[in-house]
Amino acid sequence: MPNTNTIQKLALSSLTLALMAASPGAFAHTRLETPTVVEGARVRNYEVISHGCTSPATGGKNASSYGTTLVFPNAVSYVPVIGVNSNNTAKAGFTGAVYTTNPASTYYSPLAGIATLIRGGGAWDANNNKVDAKGNKDGFWAGGKAYDQSVTSSVDTPFYVQAVTIAPTSCARSITFAFAIADVCNINSHSATATDNDVLYWSPIPNFSGVPGAPFGTPAGLASSTNIPGGIPVGKPYSNYDGYSDAAHTLPGDGWGSPATLKVTRNLTTNPLPAGCTGNFGAGDDIYVFPSAQQINDEIPVWSNANQSGQIIWQ
Repeated sequence: MPNTNTIQKLALSSLTLALMAASPGAFAHTRLETPTVVEGARVRNYEVISHGCTSPATGGKNASSYGTTLVFPNAVSYVPVIGVNSNNTAKAGFTGAVYTTNPASTYYSPLAGIATLIRGGGAWDANNNKVDAKGNKDGFWAGGKAYDQSVTSSVDTPFYVQAVTIAPTSCARSITFAFAIADVCNINSHSATATDNDVLYWSPIPNFSGVPGAPFGTPAGLASSTNIPGGIPVGKPYSNYDGYSDAAHTLPGDGWGSPATLKVTRNLTTNPLPAGCTGNFGAGDDIYVFPSAQQINDEIPVWSNANQSGQIIWQ
């Protein structure tokens, strides 16, 4: 007959599993612990890697996570791709957005330096921020130790989300930043030949209406994909780090077009919408900001120095 402690442990384990299954915040991929914040708030956040690299060649077994690299949109040294969704009853999220040439300053500030690594308290002791030529912090990398996530929990990296202000003159009710992440399992891999068993990309690909060069895709496409309504089209790549499941870079991988996001909502009490805003039946526009392909190509690689110089660790 089991003792009381055993019964309590079994009950607690069952409860935990039930809560994880029911929780809307459960992480399926690499996402943020807090994906939505109110404007004007500086928030301690975590990048949460929920599973290691997977590949059909391994029968779906996860490879251990060895490191991560994250790039947040920068509108000072680069020109991000921005979309506006004024009627999300037709198409929700960035799939229903329409490309705009309006500068980022039309909608929010600051224009860079929004994601800043917190040293200490994370899974990996080796880490550094990423900065542009002007010293703006664009993201971070962390790694140096293998974590087998088939038997352990998520791998978390702490960082600060700096306070973002939505421009009072804009009709934006929210700003959603999509950012690029590469989770590396094989440090000896190279992005040009890596498969999903070496690295997983959570890639921000702006395939919404009007984006110059769109639709971005892969040589083979994937009509059955659930990442993007209608599937992944045949087309040219967006960046060098779109995510592929095969070394020939013909098949889209796990995170193709499935970026992690941070949504900043407008404080309608302190920053009400201007009169005359018509988006979403007067509720305001939803703005989507994607890093430029050039920024992703420049800053996803991992260098020993924050300004993408020194020793190249992974690219």
